[in-house]
Amino acid sequence: MNSGLKTNKILSRPMKVITKSLGKNRYYNQFKDDRFYNDSWIRAQKLPTKLLGPRYRRSRSSIELDITYRCNLKCFNCNRSCRQAPSTEQMNVEQIQMFIKESKEKNVNWETIRILGGEPTLHPDLLEILSLLIEYKKHSSAGVRIVLCTNGHGSKVANVLSKIPTDIVIENSMKTSDENGFSQFNKAPRDSILYKNADFSNGCFIIVGCGPGLTPYGYYCCAVAGSIDRVFGFDIGRKELPSADDDMVDQLRVFCELCGHYRRRSWTTRTTSEVMSPTWKEAYIKYKRVRPSLSLYSSK
Repeated sequence: MNSGLKTNKILSRPMKVITKSLGKNRYYNQFKDDRFYNDSWIRAQKLPTKLLGPRYRRSRSSIELDITYRCNLKCFNCNRSCRQAPSTEQMNVEQIQMFIKESKEKNVNWETIRILGGEPTLHPDLLEILSLLIEYKKHSSAGVRIVLCTNGHGSKVANVLSKIPTDIVIENSMKTSDENGFSQFNKAPRDSILYKNADFSNGCFIIVGCGPGLTPYGYYCCAVAGSIDRVFGFDIGRKELPSADDDMVDQLRVFCELCGHYRRRSWTTRTTSEVMSPTWKEAYIKYKRVRPSLSLYSSK
């Protein structure tokens, strides 16, 4: 039997068989709570990845625009760090214009453009930004869905939402509290022995379902990665729209080892308390002392 067939046979075995011997292992409780337990932990290790290639590849049809990191809530484990590292950083209109220009020049046929934050309705130029995207849809990309994602919390947000053009799809999570629970974003895989031999070029389901992200500092393998960069200060956002053959693997290897989503079973795992591993605790302390200075996504 060749190595490829042998590996596929091993990987197709039920996880309960593969993990049976872990019952007495002192790392078992940590292992069974991680995403890879239910989502092929073995598949994401270095050897299987070398043989089979990365498990996930980023979407070429969807993109998320993080237009602001301002937020009116203080949700636990926010994956944009709006609670942990509050900021008024935001994209400007010129950056949206440049994104549209690049999309036209590179003939990218977006199926979905999602507008997020932070809370996007707090951006002072939101209506102008949406107007630009609607014009892009009318004249260059008729099939694109433009989606505004909002927490729907408070009268100020409600007032802005009442002015949103009907061309825009509104995804309203309708938060009723200032503090809400999310999954444990701040549990860095690099702080766990279970991920010592993981190949982070695998990425996770986010790069498929949400696609790349655009922030004030450029394009990232996902918008969550952009929020990680603003805290850690790697300054590795792409300054132009990635080509179709760019899997952005270099970014995956940097950001996924820091991202708790890489460990998650699904979107449903949430907690109403702040959970942080040592790497994140240190990063936020440094951020509060001196904020990283990142280069902007801007026209040349």
